[in-house]
Amino acid sequence: MHGGFWIRSRVSVRLLASMAFVGIVGLAACAAPAQQPSAAQPAKPAAEPAKPAASAAQPAKPAAQQPAAAAKPQPITLNMGCSTPKGDVLCDAEDKFAELVEKKTGGQVVVKQHYQALGQTNQLTQAVQTGSVEIGDNSNGNLGRFTNAFFVYDLPFLFKTYDNMLKSWDTPLGKQSIERFEKDVGVKMLFPISYGGGRDVQTRSKPLKTPADVKGLKIRVVSTPIDLATFKAWGANPTPVDWAQTYTALQQGVVDGEQIPMTTMVGAKHYEVVKHSLRLDYQAIVQFLFINGKKFESLSPEHQKALLEAAAEAKEWNRKDAADKAQKTVKQLTDLGMTIYTPTPAEYQQWAVIREKVWQEVAEQLKIDLNLAKQIYESQ
Repeated sequence: MHGGFWIRSRVSVRLLASMAFVGIVGLAACAAPAQQPSAAQPAKPAAEPAKPAASAAQPAKPAAQQPAAAAKPQPITLNMGCSTPKGDVLCDAEDKFAELVEKKTGGQVVVKQHYQALGQTNQLTQAVQTGSVEIGDNSNGNLGRFTNAFFVYDLPFLFKTYDNMLKSWDTPLGKQSIERFEKDVGVKMLFPISYGGGRDVQTRSKPLKTPADVKGLKIRVVSTPIDLATFKAWGANPTPVDWAQTYTALQQGVVDGEQIPMTTMVGAKHYEVVKHSLRLDYQAIVQFLFINGKKFESLSPEHQKALLEAAAEAKEWNRKDAADKAQKTVKQLTDLGMTIYTPTPAEYQQWAVIREKVWQEVAEQLKIDLNLAKQIYESQ
């Protein structure tokens, strides 16, 4: 009994001791303050916050704004009238001018050609004067209705060669005449177009060799005192007819002949109504190409420069082209059934003898400076 008590006593004592130890530890744990994070090294958060989307921190740059493409300006259109059919030496020169203008302006200026559609010669000149057509052409002879600037050039047998006449437009006299024309008509000269030769005389049925052959014949002429005086001096019956009606007048026998350059015979198909041509080259003729003065001034300086440069290049191109065509014309017309006659020096002199007579007759009426005319003739 005593042994069992002892054992129980020892067990109780150990149990009590263990309980006491646990209690002391528990009290110590309760008394110990909670561990504080070091001030020098702050505690890291349990989880780093997610980085905001890049778009939030750095707003996306707006797409680069391209400047709105400027609307391409519409080309400036200049209507141009050619008084002869397409393929004629005159229209070929004007077509070349139009081509060069478009090239030099990069298509910003377009010259639109109209063949025999905007009026004939004087009508076309009036249309350019008023501005209803921008560009037109007319011969120095027909322009006598609008200006006296070219009367000295119309005198018969003034130039010994056609080439001398072409070169004269670049002389002080030529430039002065052109300036007067521009002022009188209200236009800007572009360039004189070469026919490749001066005026000859063609007839429907009677071949000509000397002035005796033309006596009494009705010859279509330009309506100027010089043309009238010239053919009267030869004994012919000069009959003014506008170019547009000349073919029909010849066809119907209203007139017996005409006086046009050889190259025009082919383009205008006058070989169908005249059968003989006398190679006389008695009078200078060019076809001036000009633009309405106000229209020209309204163009930008760059476009004005382009038009004048195109005109200068077209002039040189035309002189070579017209000369080449003139050389081929005789064969063409012969092949088409015409007879072409070149007078002998003695026969030519019979035609040229009227020079002084006609000059004197028209000088006072037209106020032509004959001293100037003689100076031109003698300087060649």
